Parts: sequence; C-alpha cells; structure tokens
Amino acid sequence: MTMTVLYIEDSPINTMLVERVLRARPAVTFRSAPDGRTGLARADQQRPHLVLLDLELPDVSGERILADLRARNIPVIVVSGDTDPAVRRRTLANGARLFLLKPYEITDLLSAVDEYLGAEP
Repeated sequence: MTMTVLYIEDSPINTMLVERVLRARPAVTFRSAPDGRTGLARADQQRPHLVLLDLELPDVSGERILADLRARNIPVIVVSGDTDPAVRRRTLANGARLFLLKPYEITDLLSAVDEYLGAEP
C-alpha cells in the first residue's frame, strides 16, 4: 500500500532534501506545498496519511495550519527551526504527533515517518 506524505514548507532546499530522504521509503509518495493555503488545499485533495509541517510559513501561521489539519484528522509532525520550548510544548499540546527541531538527523525523520505510517525501511 502506498502512503502519501505532504510536506508544507516554503524553503525549496528543505523540500528537496526531504523528498530525497523519503525516496528511501518506496511505499511513500511525496507531495509538497510551498505555503499554508496551498498545503490545506492539497491536504483536502490528496488526503495524505501524514503531514510534515514547518511553522514559519509566508502566508499563514503554522500553528493555524496545525489546527486545521487536526480538525481534518490528519496526523502532523512539526519540522521547525524554532528553538523556543514554549512553541514546542504548545504545538504538541495542540495535536502535533512529534516536533523535530531543524537541523535534525535524517535517521530521526525516517524513524518518525516509519512510526506513523508503518513504512518499511
């Protein structure tokens, strides 16, 4: 079974990196969105099994996107460079399954995706 991961991230370099990393998981189909509004529209259209979400988006607060995805029952892993412990606690309290701090270890990202999708290495 193919599982879809949607990455909502405005940095093309970060998006390209995650796309390359997820190629290690043949059962994962990678999709991306460069901003929050596009991400929500693609989440509605594609019904991803998991969303990777950057909090610093150009158009909408990542925390707002998290709330909208939670209302759609789509699991979210936050991938952020925000080192504020209060932000981490708040996003986890508001429904994020995990908070990965950038820069993260590639193995940590793959482990998180594997855990939430049941993907095989």
